[in-house]
Amino acid sequence: MFNEVLIAEAAKQGVWALLYVALFAYTLKENRRQQEIAKEREDRLRSEYHEVRRESLERENKLTEFITTISQQFERLATGVEKLTEDVDEIKDELHLRNEVKKQRQEWRNNNEQGGNE
Repeated sequence: MFNEVLIAEAAKQGVWALLYVALFAYTLKENRRQQEIAKEREDRLRSEYHEVRRESLERENKLTEFITTISQQFERLATGVEKLTEDVDEIKDELHLRNEVKKQRQEWRNNNEQGGNE
């Protein structure tokens, strides 16, 4: 109704006034349309941001969980390697002692054989 009154008054003032009012009305309508488009774009971008943020947090949680799991496995491996190292050291010591005992027995036999031959 406002537009009709405005157009009727502009028509009384002449063609240029009518064109000015038409251009003004078109500009207002176009601005509203652009605002709606901008709001839709903003809403879409906000929605995409929240989705990307959610995915990022999920990925971060998965990576944190993975790192925790790997750390626990590494600790178990380190403990296993430490025990294995201790076992290997014990075996080496035992073998070294056995070799020493064999060597002493052999020397003792050799000494006895030499003492018995004399």
